[in-house]
Amino acid sequence: MSAGWEAHGAWADTLEAAEIHTGVRLRRLMAEGPLEELRFQRHAPCAVLAHSVGIYRAWRAAGMPLPRAATGHSMGFYSALVAAEVVPLEAALDLFSAVEDLSEAAFAGRAMGMAFLIGVPELEVRQALLAHPALALSNRNGQAQFTVSGPVDELEAVVAAMGPTALKAGLLPVRHPLHGPHMAALLPAITRRLADVVPSPPAFPLISHFDGRLLVTATAAWDEGLASVALPVDWPTVVARLRDLGAPLAECGHGNQLAGLTRWADRDLQVESLKRPPPSA
Repeated sequence: MSAGWEAHGAWADTLEAAEIHTGVRLRRLMAEGPLEELRFQRHAPCAVLAHSVGIYRAWRAAGMPLPRAATGHSMGFYSALVAAEVVPLEAALDLFSAVEDLSEAAFAGRAMGMAFLIGVPELEVRQALLAHPALALSNRNGQAQFTVSGPVDELEAVVAAMGPTALKAGLLPVRHPLHGPHMAALLPAITRRLADVVPSPPAFPLISHFDGRLLVTATAAWDEGLASVALPVDWPTVVARLRDLGAPLAECGHGNQLAGLTRWADRDLQVESLKRPPPSA
């Protein structure tokens, strides 16, 4: 995950700051593993956040112009908040920690999580959920790509029922019902935990992954970040906003998952992956 980036100052500085704040040796895990420890619920989001922001900062140091706008899918929105200088990296890491702490306490009595359903019409997904009111459609990743959040036993029932007709279906490796109404009850406590954070106006607009709005003020951007764990993701709406902006598109992160989702939503959009270090950094 960190291969090729270690010598780039902006990336290394970002990862060092994340390690100091979390006490986790993220660079060692990214370079050497073990993979299970890197994928640990409390480590993976921190590694992805720091890596994505470090990539952005390294490319900016190499001469990449300031973006016209930015966004992120799910908790990737926190990376966009830090890249746009709305909050420091440490505040976003604290937000991760608050979500983990409060979710573990709130859902200790029943296993919760998320499931993915690919290759099924949205109407069929919504009809299946009528028999499971404890579940919620949490992500619209494409015309036939969805995630559902809620109790694991009911997620398993939906996956079993829809699996035979889906292209792919299964449980995601998360332990919380993100982007659904179960998380809404945690928002007041999350907000109190982050009460000392004073956001700054974004260096460029951020795009809501909930409804595609342009967030141009400090309050709007940070409020969206705090609420994002309970807000469903509508990626096709984000893609429509990106298309309207008419700017070149680039993905900062490990891999090209968002590039793939964006192409599925609009085949005419090309997304450049910045997962490799810039040649002049």
